[in-house]
Amino acid sequence: MSMQVDLRNPELGYFDEGMNLSDAAVYRDACLPFGQATKLPPVAYRSKVFLELESEKVWTRSWVAIGLQQQIPNAGDLLPMTIGMHGIHAQRQADGSISARMNRHQHGGCRFVPEQCRSGRQTKCSITSCNYTRDSDVMLANPNGENTDLMYKFVGLTPERLASVKFETWGPFLFVNLDPECEPLATQLGGLRAAMGDDFGLSLTLSAKSWIDFKCNWKLAASALSRPAAPVEPANKYLNAEACYSSIEGPYALSNSSAKMVWLFPNLLFSIEDDSIAVVLLQSTGVEKTLARCFWLAPKSETISQTTERFVQWTSLIQKHGTQAEQTHRDYAAMGAATHHDAGTDDLLLEDNIGAYNLNQFLAYRLPLEHRYYWNAPIMDAAMMQRRAR
Repeated sequence: MSMQVDLRNPELGYFDEGMNLSDAAVYRDACLPFGQATKLPPVAYRSKVFLELESEKVWTRSWVAIGLQQQIPNAGDLLPMTIGMHGIHAQRQADGSISARMNRHQHGGCRFVPEQCRSGRQTKCSITSCNYTRDSDVMLANPNGENTDLMYKFVGLTPERLASVKFETWGPFLFVNLDPECEPLATQLGGLRAAMGDDFGLSLTLSAKSWIDFKCNWKLAASALSRPAAPVEPANKYLNAEACYSSIEGPYALSNSSAKMVWLFPNLLFSIEDDSIAVVLLQSTGVEKTLARCFWLAPKSETISQTTERFVQWTSLIQKHGTQAEQTHRDYAAMGAATHHDAGTDDLLLEDNIGAYNLNQFLAYRLPLEHRYYWNAPIMDAAMMQRRAR
């Protein structure tokens, strides 16, 4: 049985820019009815403290999409992913199942990604001889299904001894949850599962993919990419605190068609484009850095030229709206000058994006929540990392 320990200390916590970021009152104005609600305060997009709070309360306490089943079709294929401050991987097994585990070495032996390593750029570590860089793409197994030498730092010699993490699939998507006491994925999907079924997209082929970096906070990138092309009424768009998604009927920012955009919080955006599925999987790689992993799932009958044309048009729109998100981030970073202490909620603009509004409700519910902590659960408590005065 795990031993519960109290990791809280009144001198520690989530304080920045004169605010207690775990206080629900900070998000009160963002929770007003749509049309009256404001955007989140600027601290939510530029604060390292807020980033670590999100890591604990959102990234390690939610079902997070890490990739597609089509990425690891063969036994032994391995998909690495950093979620918040934790390095994990999913690997296809000989029987076709998928196992998800904590890495043998968290980026070369570190429990959390060190401050100097969070840039996403290659950094030679003088302590662990870790050639740290961003997550690699899928690592394919040897033809016989065995692990390659490059997989050693993830799986070691005895993968069965690694700490496992909760893992589920829905359609083509792979999800993990680092919270050992989490609810099933179905709870987070809400009505989406019944509406779309469990097998959608599984017959499609991964026809194109691209990684696109943005110099902005992940929330701003996601909001820009999900923006409807015309004002949308909020009715039934956010179902409840546990049904963590926003469903928007097109047209929207990334499509000129009437396709339906689904944003499954926190990081999965996808749309059904005729007979194909366009997927954006977002990863927060820093306070002002976001990696968008873009995938195009198409029927086998679609030609390479057709896929290329559609994918290039779609990723061009992603670049366009990502550039707008970068400007929005610069605007937020400039509010309140160097100290930022006068950047409260008094002058915040109203939130006019229904997807962003729904995300704000999700965050306002999640961030103040208290959790139990166990000595053997590899989940960070961001409060322990903040040793600054109130």
